[in-house]
Amino acid sequence: MGTDGPADSDDREDRDEIDDRDDRIVHGRIEPEPADADYRLLRLIADVEGLDVTDLPPIYDRIDHLVTKMYEDPPSSEAQAQLAFSYAGYRIRIDQDGNVSLMKIADGLPSE
Repeated sequence: MGTDGPADSDDREDRDEIDDRDDRIVHGRIEPEPADADYRLLRLIADVEGLDVTDLPPIYDRIDHLVTKMYEDPPSSEAQAQLAFSYAGYRIRIDQDGNVSLMKIADGLPSE
């Protein structure tokens, strides 16, 4: 897939963790590391869509580094914190352990 960012050496692991694929929901996992959490999430979505990360709309304008911020200063594990937001035709849930659920809510990517 080329060199799209800092997580390329671990991308194979992220893709291998995509499971439970059906019509609407995909479960996967990213490493909960703040340095590249946003990129890993984008890579997971791109893999599901069969796209390159650069084909996705910018995520930063939509969620302002929320994923990164959750991992920079994580709440206690008892909080079982999750983020939920919509992006690129998916309703995304991500927890503080890096578990991701992508629920398809729209066909195609939004136009810019």
